[in-house]
Amino acid sequence: MSPTLAYQFNRLLRGSVPFAITVLLALMSVVPIGISGYAIVTPSFAAISIFYWSIHRPYLMAPPLCFVLGLLSDCLTGAPLGLSSFLYLLIHAIAVSQRRIFIGKAFVLTWFGYFLIAFIIAMLSWIIACFYSLAFLPLTPILVQYALSLLVFPLFAWGFGMLQNNLLRLT
Repeated sequence: MSPTLAYQFNRLLRGSVPFAITVLLALMSVVPIGISGYAIVTPSFAAISIFYWSIHRPYLMAPPLCFVLGLLSDCLTGAPLGLSSFLYLLIHAIAVSQRRIFIGKAFVLTWFGYFLIAFIIAMLSWIIACFYSLAFLPLTPILVQYALSLLVFPLFAWGFGMLQNNLLRLT
């Protein structure tokens, strides 16, 4: 017996939740909130989401979606087109390749994994931005953004976990 059309549509909508949330987080990272200098050091909300979903539901955060999210992020932030796509695909590839290390383990291990991957991504983005602009850019904003991302990661991971347990259990 084949599933009904309503069931398939419901499953499609549930399956699109990680992508939709990541799009909203990418939009949220460019919304001006009135804090001086915050735009430069906004936490990498989309990178947190891509890392989490690539570990826990990699089939819902596929590489083509990471690429599209990167293009969207570049268009929103004014970064060189393709930079975020490259970095998001790198996050996805590392997270998926190390997935078995994180699944079923303590949260601290996942947080440490994000700590390492986010540091690699931060340094790589800084190096690429320096080459792109042909200038030595200050490292402080990148490190502050990295630190803020590490601080908010547990909150987002908890929210994503609640969402996964309640809404995505059947996908």
